[in-house]
Amino acid sequence: MRDPLQSLRRNWPWKLAALAVALIVFFGVRRSVSYTQTLTLSVEAETVEGSQALMGISPGVVSVTFRGSEAAIRRLAVPGAEPPIVRLRLRQPPEGASSERIRLTRRDVLCDDGLRVVSIEPASVVATFDSRATRVFQVSEPIVVGAPAFGEVQVSIEPKTVEVTGSRALLEEFDEARSRLATATLDVANRSTGFQTVLRVLPPDSRAGWHIRPDSVRADVRIIREDGSRVFPEVPVRVLQSASGQRYAPDVPTVKVTAWGARRELATIDPAGVVALVGEGADGAALPPVVVLPCSNRVSRVEVEPPRVALLPEGAPDTRKEEKP
Repeated sequence: MRDPLQSLRRNWPWKLAALAVALIVFFGVRRSVSYTQTLTLSVEAETVEGSQALMGISPGVVSVTFRGSEAAIRRLAVPGAEPPIVRLRLRQPPEGASSERIRLTRRDVLCDDGLRVVSIEPASVVATFDSRATRVFQVSEPIVVGAPAFGEVQVSIEPKTVEVTGSRALLEEFDEARSRLATATLDVANRSTGFQTVLRVLPPDSRAGWHIRPDSVRADVRIIREDGSRVFPEVPVRVLQSASGQRYAPDVPTVKVTAWGARRELATIDPAGVVALVGEGADGAALPPVVVLPCSNRVSRVEVEPPRVALLPEGAPDTRKEEKP
């Protein structure tokens, strides 16, 4: 009779090596998919047309635990990344039913292929229904974020009203409050010219089941430049170095500068950064000073008083005649 132990002992070094390799592969694969992360997600719902409208989902949020590789789990925390979504596709409830309990499954969670849904808590939600109605709501002008390159922003939207279909009770509640519908925010950062864009109209609240027609508005954005003026009463006069090496002093220490341009840009100019530069003129002639301002590309015109500044050699007596009162 053949001894089983003898067969087991035959080529035992190779068998032991194969077992070690198998264990390494097993634990390596297990580790690569053993990371978990639990997220709190809102429950969204899509409904079909019918006599009943979705009034709400209770609870509105659920805790979903995902399992996946380290890279897939880390992607959940990347800023700006699209989070997983819990989305229900609801049929019309039975005639006369005001609510329905719905069991949540893994197929209701939309996520990356590298993630697997481990658990959903709670495992079911209750959808509440109400008779369907339609109301007309006005749309508010969008909230503007960011600052244009210059000027002020004016926005007009079309259309100014939309039709909202949903729960009759909720629509009556919003109608009594004379609520307006908001739109997605409008970003005008660093814009210098007008433009047109399309903005999504947001539902009255976070509860599901709303149908909005049309679901977006066209926004006409204009960038309007508001011009104005600003006076800098005591701008210091600086003398440019003479090619001859002679040192000069201005006949007036300061000048008055009036600047015209974009009002908002003028308001940001620091007076300490404004100077008037004067160079040596031929035969000692007085020259108009050159005014240097921050944001000079937003300044359309400057006026200096006095309009000309003469240079006097340092150490030379002042031969200017004093004006008689």
